[in-house]
Amino acid sequence: MNLTVFGATGRTGRALLTAAAAAGLPTTAHVRDPARLAGAPAGRIVTGSVFERDTVVEALDGATAVVVAFGLRRRERRVPLYAQGTRNVVDAMHLLGVPRLLVVSEAAYGDHVHGAVQRGLAKLYGTVAAPAVRGRRQQDAVITASGLDWTVVRPAALTEGPARGYRPAATAPRRADAHRLTHAGLAELILQALPDPATYRRSLYP
Repeated sequence: MNLTVFGATGRTGRALLTAAAAAGLPTTAHVRDPARLAGAPAGRIVTGSVFERDTVVEALDGATAVVVAFGLRRRERRVPLYAQGTRNVVDAMHLLGVPRLLVVSEAAYGDHVHGAVQRGLAKLYGTVAAPAVRGRRQQDAVITASGLDWTVVRPAALTEGPARGYRPAATAPRRADAHRLTHAGLAELILQALPDPATYRRSLYP
């Protein structure tokens, strides 16, 4: 597997590059600012915006699998990163014939929330972060219409720290529990899911 990571400078992206390097996988990181990789071991770095078609295509050269791990800061929530950024990646994947896509999203809206307390929190989140939630819904539409071998991973909460042992992801939303997935643990889950056809065209809930 030759892996290209978009959103590679985020905490999940950096953890994924570290885990992939430990597994001996070749990687490409598509980043706006290479300094923000903070030492994460990307085998190849392509600098540019996901809104720049040429750099997206360059980052996919030789790839067999793609991970999109976009994240928006609060002040950036109106940037159409989730929907338009993912659409640009999908279009480039079709151009180059790259079949495998895994997107890191969230379990904080719509049918991805389980339990009364979580639904109440999700309603509040949907009010204060409406542009981001709208972007996530649009991203979902882009993914499911892509025709690719896609998977969406939807963690409910992420923390810092080492991986805490592999727990298989569910295919339906979970109730909140004491389990808190670390970014390193999410990276391990992604590497487990990428080559597994049983995860194609479905959401996973760590």
